[in-house]
Amino acid sequence: MRLPDEQEENGMGTPVRYTIAAVSVFILLLLAVVLVGNNRSKVIDRSQMQKPSPTPLPEEEIEFGEGQKDIEALYKDHKLRSQDLDFWGMYQDNESIMAEPTPTAEPQPTPTHEPTEEELAADGKHVKVTRRGGKEEWMEISADIPLYPYDFTDLKISNGKMAYYQDGEKSSFLGVDLSKSSGTVDFERLKENGVDFVMLRLGSRGYETGLISLDENFVSNITKAQSAGLEVGVSFFSQAVSEAEAVEEAEFVISNLIPYRISYPVAFEMSYIPNDDARIDSMDEKLKTQVTEAFLERIEKEGYRTLIYGNKNWLLGELLPEQLLKKYDVWLNDQASIPDYPYQFKLWKYGEAQKIDGIDGNASYTISFVDYTRK
Repeated sequence: MRLPDEQEENGMGTPVRYTIAAVSVFILLLLAVVLVGNNRSKVIDRSQMQKPSPTPLPEEEIEFGEGQKDIEALYKDHKLRSQDLDFWGMYQDNESIMAEPTPTAEPQPTPTHEPTEEELAADGKHVKVTRRGGKEEWMEISADIPLYPYDFTDLKISNGKMAYYQDGEKSSFLGVDLSKSSGTVDFERLKENGVDFVMLRLGSRGYETGLISLDENFVSNITKAQSAGLEVGVSFFSQAVSEAEAVEEAEFVISNLIPYRISYPVAFEMSYIPNDDARIDSMDEKLKTQVTEAFLERIEKEGYRTLIYGNKNWLLGELLPEQLLKKYDVWLNDQASIPDYPYQFKLWKYGEAQKIDGIDGNASYTISFVDYTRK
């Protein structure tokens, strides 16, 4: 049997014990949190303060002076590089610090060499042309226009008469250029003296008036030349300033050849008038080329062979060579012993006007490298 006091103590003891236990657990938890926080802080501090420095390799163990120990410590602890240190330049030469960088020079174009007259004359790629007024110009020889194939060592001249030989045999034909200025002609005598053909002036257009006229001696000359057995070609001196006028001149030639049968070509001649003004003076190369081609096309349409007559300066300086010289034969007027005209030519008027046996006035010889009677 318990005493009343014991029952009261026992009835109130259980809650008290629970309270005490809960407080004790709380206190323990609080202490645990504090301890964990302190330990973590110490671990961080120790990791930062006690982190071992990497052991230098044997070759890196260098003795430094007193003034350099701090730099070495910074280098080991922070892995600094030379370019990270502001004061690294203090070891450079003062002159190199102050010197400004040398600017890079701009590349200069290589100067082009202007060829001399001697070089141009000897390179075989240029020909000198004298323009109207005396201006000289070196023109590049075109690869698109056929060059002449002649070997001038195979030429022979006797009494002013030229002949061309191939394989020891004569392959050329001798001609004479005639007009009213040549006066009376004995064609029989020409034939006897070795002339094979004649080129007769058929007509011309006035360089001032523009009127077309027949050469005064044409009818007589062609009749007598053919009677003597000479081959005949004709020429027309043009002053046409348009394609229409060129066709008009061609029609004039065609109509005056109706009674005759010629075997050599019809030649187109155009030139300036020395010491005088002419209708064609203001024409440029393009227009002169168009006029020339209009005449030749109309003549060829009628079935005749054609020639462009002129000297080197006219053919290369007053016309467009690549438009004409590939299509039409050339009758070259050049008194040099060897022409410096580079392109193909079929007839060559090689001599100045002179006295020729059988001709009252003066006339010029022409050599033909082609037998037009067989074409």
